[in-house]
Amino acid sequence: MHYLETCALALAYLACVGVALEFSHKLYWRLSGHLACLQLPFPVLMLLAGAVTCVPLASALVVTAIFCIFISHQPISALGLLPYAGAASWAAQGAGVALGCVVVVFLIGLLAGHIRIRRYWFPRNTAKSVPGFVEGIMVFLTGSIFEELVFRGYLFALLLQYGPMAAIVPSSVIFSVVHLIKHRGLPKMFTVNALLFGLLAATCRYCTGGLWLPVGLHFGWNVVSGSILGLPYSGKTFERGVAECDVCGPVWLTGGLHSLDAGVLGTVALAIAAVGLLAVIPLH
Repeated sequence: MHYLETCALALAYLACVGVALEFSHKLYWRLSGHLACLQLPFPVLMLLAGAVTCVPLASALVVTAIFCIFISHQPISALGLLPYAGAASWAAQGAGVALGCVVVVFLIGLLAGHIRIRRYWFPRNTAKSVPGFVEGIMVFLTGSIFEELVFRGYLFALLLQYGPMAAIVPSSVIFSVVHLIKHRGLPKMFTVNALLFGLLAATCRYCTGGLWLPVGLHFGWNVVSGSILGLPYSGKTFERGVAECDVCGPVWLTGGLHSLDAGVLGTVALAIAAVGLLAVIPLH
């Protein structure tokens, strides 16, 4: 396939995925609002809430499968998401690296007085906090999977025909630009860190041959920052975490209400993650 044709296909894919995710997210929020009004047994409510969070992921899977099979004429295995021997281990190692780097940076911010723990809900109010906590984890999990599927799955596989660097660098740039367009008004460091994260995740994708290490890294980063530590997320405080934290100090350093991703502390965390990943991934 000619390079210009590949670029056109990539743009068409991103446009279709974007439209599908826009509608599926609206459907998710509508269904989530309806669930909050239902008087159902707790286990049933939890199962339904988990199923609802999968709506955006399902839409991304359908669009990606159509493009992969019928347009690119590639096997589904090219996406790197099918289970294989060692997949769970890669995901666990990715999550472990994310846990380590985020906790180290969190402690740095805590000791410097830039992060303050406002409250935590263990052991009080556990029954009231569990549903939101579980839903938050599911949102982070499904979001991590569909983002990796789009950028390090289909786009990466599409560009890999031109060589490893042609897949790693452009897919990372696209990842960063899409986040910039989606979240306008964010600090510039967010764009830089998105690019750095994309390069790390794409390198993991190439070196391991699958998406499980990037998914583990992506999920671990989000769930430790949000669901466990309760750091601000998307311009507001995160209220569904084990803890709930306030961030003060210069935005260029902490990211402010935009999460660690938007500050130099996030860059430090990514540098630590890079060192950790060097210890686990097989270099070609």
